[in-house]
Amino acid sequence: MAETKGKRQEYTTDFIKADIGNVSFLGNVHIDNIMTALIAMGAEIWTDRRRIRVLESLLEKKGVTRDMVEQYVPTAEEEATWKKEREVLVDRMYGQFARQGSEFNISSDWKNK
Repeated sequence: MAETKGKRQEYTTDFIKADIGNVSFLGNVHIDNIMTALIAMGAEIWTDRRRIRVLESLLEKKGVTRDMVEQYVPTAEEEATWKKEREVLVDRMYGQFARQGSEFNISSDWKNK
């Protein structure tokens, strides 16, 4: 138990940082990276598709057609904002590929078979 300034006992402790970035779950860091990226892509795609379905339904009820959406030209400010959002998305989906397998002391039996 942790103690506070008032010597009152609390049932908390300091945060213990996990070492999750330095492990391999599938025996090869590169395969881990591919799986992480693939799972992230699936989550992003489904989230976006569901949101698009909701927006399309709402827009149709308010009189906005698909042609209006297709012909829309974004402003320079919108383009800049969307570019930043795209960079975050790309980093979330593909950032795992930046991990280097040589940083980890990982052995795998699949090479020996």
